[in-house]
Amino acid sequence: MHRLLVAALPLLIVTPAAAQERPAGDPPRQGNWNASQSKADAEQRAQMVFDQLDANHDGFVTQDEIDAFTKLMGDNPRIVGRVTRMFTESDANHDGKVSAAEAKAHADAAFDAADTNHDGILSPEERQASRQRIGGGQPPQQ
Repeated sequence: MHRLLVAALPLLIVTPAAAQERPAGDPPRQGNWNASQSKADAEQRAQMVFDQLDANHDGFVTQDEIDAFTKLMGDNPRIVGRVTRMFTESDANHDGKVSAAEAKAHADAAFDAADTNHDGILSPEERQASRQRIGGGQPPQQ
């Protein structure tokens, strides 16, 4: 489970992860990278990832928490680079930590950049194009 989360982390935050079409009130489902996704779904996923990374639950993700998490996952240089870039880009006030508000703002900006037709929904095509732009290409294998 942790390996999947780390492999998907940059895409979960930078190109928010998938949610399938579902009845109102059902939580987003993981794994369908070809489904459309709303901004609310993307924000929910970004919060879930933030909560996973905030190891001490103080409301901030620090570089130490990122380092510990990537070390736990085997220090894959590709993942470490992406996660470090995501951390740096999310730290809007450059205080060395990312708040939940900063993480949400970064996820929202990434969603808005991927939503090329500005309809508030990422189509499978928009999501694929966004993954390719950030170098993610294909969704992580489960």
